[in-house]
Amino acid sequence: MTASNNDVPRSAPLTGVRVLEWSRSIAGGYAGRTLRDAGARVVRAGAPGSGPERPALAAYLHSGKERTDADLADLPRVSREVDADIVLIELPDAPDAELRAAFDDDRVVVFLTPWGLDGPWAGAGRPWSEFTLQAESGSLSIRGVLENDPLATGSAEPLWIAGAMAAGAAIAALQGGPDGRVLDVPLLEVSGYSTNLFIDVMAAVHGMPREPFLQRRRLTPSVEPASDGWVGFNLASVQNHEDFLVLIERPDYLADEEMKTHEGRYRRAAELTEAVRSWTRRHTVAEIVERAAAFRIPCAPVHNGRTILDDPQIVARDFYPDHPGGGFREPAPPFLFDGERPARTGAAAAATGERPDRQLDRPAPFAGLRVLDLGTWWVGAYVGSLLGAFGADVIKVESTNRIDGSRTMGGLPPTRDHWWECSNFYLGANGNKRNVTLDLSQPDGVALLRELIASADVLIENYAPRVLESVGLDWAAVHELNPRLVMHRMPAFGLTGPRRSMVGYAQTVEQFSGLAWRTGYPDGDPTNPSGPADPMGAANSFFALAAAIYRSRRTGVGMLVESPLAEAALVMTAEQVIAWTGDRELLTAQGNRGSEAHLQGAFRARGTDRWVGISVLDEAQWTALTEVTGFRHWADETDLADRAGRRARAAALEKELSGWIAERDADDVVETLLAAGVPAARLIDARFLHEHPQLAGRGSYELTELPYAGTLALPTLPFRRVGQPQWMRRRPPTLGEHNAEILGGELGLSDERLADLERRGVIGTRPLGF
Repeated sequence: MTASNNDVPRSAPLTGVRVLEWSRSIAGGYAGRTLRDAGARVVRAGAPGSGPERPALAAYLHSGKERTDADLADLPRVSREVDADIVLIELPDAPDAELRAAFDDDRVVVFLTPWGLDGPWAGAGRPWSEFTLQAESGSLSIRGVLENDPLATGSAEPLWIAGAMAAGAAIAALQGGPDGRVLDVPLLEVSGYSTNLFIDVMAAVHGMPREPFLQRRRLTPSVEPASDGWVGFNLASVQNHEDFLVLIERPDYLADEEMKTHEGRYRRAAELTEAVRSWTRRHTVAEIVERAAAFRIPCAPVHNGRTILDDPQIVARDFYPDHPGGGFREPAPPFLFDGERPARTGAAAAATGERPDRQLDRPAPFAGLRVLDLGTWWVGAYVGSLLGAFGADVIKVESTNRIDGSRTMGGLPPTRDHWWECSNFYLGANGNKRNVTLDLSQPDGVALLRELIASADVLIENYAPRVLESVGLDWAAVHELNPRLVMHRMPAFGLTGPRRSMVGYAQTVEQFSGLAWRTGYPDGDPTNPSGPADPMGAANSFFALAAAIYRSRRTGVGMLVESPLAEAALVMTAEQVIAWTGDRELLTAQGNRGSEAHLQGAFRARGTDRWVGISVLDEAQWTALTEVTGFRHWADETDLADRAGRRARAAALEKELSGWIAERDADDVVETLLAAGVPAARLIDARFLHEHPQLAGRGSYELTELPYAGTLALPTLPFRRVGQPQWMRRRPPTLGEHNAEILGGELGLSDERLADLERRGVIGTRPLGF
């Protein structure tokens, strides 16, 4: 460890790191943007106009980067000239062997591709789009309503998440030895991981049959109309539901047995929706949010690119500064180091600061690190699991009095033995950890946690801010207890600001950030994309934490890292704010019609709930579609001569194309269109995503033997280190499984002491009451 990095600003922990970027979309551009925000010098190669079509969005992604016109073949030479530590390469398919072999030194090389570097589809030139990747990944099969088309998310969320994941993986790999420095980030796997809610694991736990399962339905309540806008709810518990019925002045439903179950509420969805809206329409958004907060019901205003700018939390945290070049406002970096948000300027980063050591001899990047994981739900789980996958010893801390909420989702009913060990969310995101239970409402539980903190390197948590502070473990106390520890806090809305204490989950911040505003049917209600806020928050958090660990290892000094869930979601809606502040254009939901597509949608094929997703992105694909379908009259119509004309007649074109596809088998349609060069995909049933030929061919699911759920195919993390065949070093732990091992064997508690703690409920292996 050296002290030379002590002069580097804490808000720029990656100062001295050099990055070469070759990007073609939001994914690669945002990976470079993220690294630049944390202090790295980023040099972007390629044609100046490559990337997103909206110039202002490209300006946001690429400001502060240096430029070189070098082409793809020149990247190996340029990487040596700039002495790049990290090379980001985003390609429309897997690179050829020559390009891969050109990076045989000790640089970290990240390949962002649609299918990955191996598997049956890699390198085959298969046409694709971000929309067809959502179809391939099972995302469309779970969103929307049965009376309408399956529905995609509206903000290209998988691309943003892939960029954040790539950046975090790169900084992690930079801290390891020369092995495993080539990273493979497939957009298909990222899309599957981030948008289908581990439904494949749930289906396996429940042994669901293979007949069609029509699962597209509106959550009630979710996004509801107020007297002056839209408001969003997320009922995460039985208590939330009961309190909600009191809130909307329907206490009579509390005694209604059917209204006490999810399925019962779905059967009476129309009735319940009318009851909800008859109340919400009588109140303003502000009134509803305030009243819900009194009940601790997760609730937020549903913002768009205009209204978010005036939200008091956004104003207090100054989250939308002017773009350094002027012309529009943009999101600030969604993380803070020691309470300081990285400064953003238009100038390129100087190549100052201590350079990374590329000759490290660690067996894994985070080998030797001891992590206390107080994370809950998906966000905290991902960060801890990924630290473990990269070699850290991760100890997940729960309480029998308050188990991780993810254990209550999608698993077996409470009448089944060890139901809390069978949740799809818990099993899908908690590998590579050990588990202890400590009741922090009891002094002995807090005392034991303090002992663990004293010997740890990292502490992560995503509770409401008040939780650790209420037991005397705020940052000041933790830093005094262990000055070298990195503490990572992931609150919903931030550690400061008027919404600091608001309860928020993924659905809440999707509503707050504008993700729900941009997802939905044209002229319909805003719709929760249901999923991407959590993995984006997790990927953003892991990047910030990896950067802080990088600096802490070099200085020996700990750091507080803050990465609010809502701010990561707000990055994905950057285009809405950029469009409004730059052009006074209010972006709205388009259904499945992508803003850069000539024609795009989901179309019903022959059979029960069989659908095909199609994108037409350029003139060649338009011509191919007209020829394959036999609709050559489209080519003769002058008002269909360009993308604008085709989009203006989208409804008529979609109707005609629907008729052609409805008479055909979905697989035949897809094969015909792909052969002609048109991106197409059959909508995959999310329950059986593990059987997808590309994912199965790559080993993207690992067969894992679990104590109570049986042997299941669990999804791996959605990228990999080349040369590391498996991510799953440990199966997800059971509740309190390692109490004796850690508290007894490592802290030295006697068997008698452990028995006393268990008798008093400080530790245990079963949730309280079961």
